[in-house]
Parts: sequence; C-alpha cells; structure tokens
Amino acid sequence: MSLYIPYTEDRKTAIIYWRDHEVKVFAVDVTAGPQKKPTYANTWYARARTQERAIECVKQQAFGMPRLARYQARLAGPQELGCVPAERTNNA
Repeated sequence: MSLYIPYTEDRKTAIIYWRDHEVKVFAVDVTAGPQKKPTYANTWYARARTQERAIECVKQQAFGMPRLARYQARLAGPQELGCVPAERTNNA
C-alpha cells in the first residue's frame, strides 16, 4: 500500500489558498502497522478549523479503523481535491 504524498508545489498552493479561510479541508492520513511497511494506509478528508479537530472528526466518523492507528492531518491541496486549471478566455 502506498500513501499519497502530495507534491511540494501542491502543498505550497494549499497553504496559500487556505490561509484566509476559517474552515479548511484537511487530508487526514491514517496508517497502522510498521512505519516502513504499513498494513493499513488510507486518506480521509474532513472540513475543520484545526488539524486536531479534523483528526477528531475522522476518528468519530470512520468505522473499522485499526486499533493502534496513527493519524496525521495536513491541508488538502488543489490537485489532491481534483481541481483542474481553467482555460483563460479573451472576451473582447
């Protein structure tokens, strides 16, 4: 299983975009098992004001999580959320 590691450019864009928003979208990476080769790895998305609250939301809403799971929250970037660049049009 491989965990999604966002591009550094995507991470920079996420920090800039979410800076002025009160409620943000966090990607919460959930892993269990050995650090080098986790037996469980999944990413959940949560809207929250802080990373800690995003982790709490995932713990409350997700069922069937491994008992000793590790949670790490980060801001979700545009590529990760499926955004695509819009074409620029020249309106005369």
